[in-house]
Amino acid sequence: MPTSSIDTFFACSLIVSVAIIATAFLAGTMQTQIGNMQDLNKQDYLQNIADHIVTSCGDPTNWGSTYDAPNSFGLSTSNPDRLYELDIDKITRLNSLNEYALSYPSAFIAARLNNIAFGVTISQMIYLNIELLGNSTLGNVTEYTFQISASQDTGPVSANLHYYIAANDFLNNATTSTSNSGVGQITVEIPNSSRGSAVLVVFARATFDDRLTAFSVFPFEHLSENPQTNQSFVLLSPLNHTLNLSTNYLNTVIENAYAFTYSYQSNLNFNSNNSYAIPAFIDESPTVLLVQGTNGTTQFNEWTAYPQVPLSFGANFSHSEANAFAYPVTINGVLYKLTLLFGDVIN
Repeated sequence: MPTSSIDTFFACSLIVSVAIIATAFLAGTMQTQIGNMQDLNKQDYLQNIADHIVTSCGDPTNWGSTYDAPNSFGLSTSNPDRLYELDIDKITRLNSLNEYALSYPSAFIAARLNNIAFGVTISQMIYLNIELLGNSTLGNVTEYTFQISASQDTGPVSANLHYYIAANDFLNNATTSTSNSGVGQITVEIPNSSRGSAVLVVFARATFDDRLTAFSVFPFEHLSENPQTNQSFVLLSPLNHTLNLSTNYLNTVIENAYAFTYSYQSNLNFNSNNSYAIPAFIDESPTVLLVQGTNGTTQFNEWTAYPQVPLSFGANFSHSEANAFAYPVTINGVLYKLTLLFGDVIN
């Protein structure tokens, strides 16, 4: 073969090779761009769904207080001027401990998500940790010392504290504050005659924003060795500013019922059908509802919150990937963190 023909052959081969490599590279690049675009479209699609759930009140607009499943799923209040203000009863119906809790299948149908699994978690903005440091008996009373730690995702929080201590025929409250490092100590005295179940209810309010208010409840046994699980004797279901109560045993007797917020406390008024009216407190605070009673010879203190937060509702994504969308929201003027979780979009 002539030298010119050989050169021409290799030149043509080189051009063809370059063309094949360029085509493959372009195809790979386009595939990556298409994949990225699909992911972007998926995120936009799910973001729009999440925004709708947070800002829509659903149908009917008051489905949270009707005891029925909604036709359309939305968590907002019916007030169009309060963006990201969630309805206290719609949120409470997402807690499985409530007798009137919305089932996941009903919510799934109302959300109209086709084959997309979803979940809802709501948590307080301030995390409270209560630790019993020790106790000592002094004459007719026993003194308990607790350490309270307040923090956020960003670190410790300086907070004002208002706490309530409840035991058998005993109720007291006081105020204090944490240090700048978010740590404080409180000491309470309980009469020895109030032997049995006891609870410490602590509210913390950030010094820089009243909307950052949270609570925690610490149950313990006062001169007793019979630890109890909360709501083992009564089922407490707050809804529509009413505390609905059902007993787990026939010989259960309710003696007292209280409502606590950061600033206020109140005895609850008994209604018919084993229910109590929950006062509408003018306070940017969750409400802790406490019921005291006896079951035979056992004295108990059992509690719930209104709204029933923290909570986790819907699909379990602990062993699978989820698309998460987080929102700062308010419920009755208090800031919470709402996270909506979605599974993968099936094409």
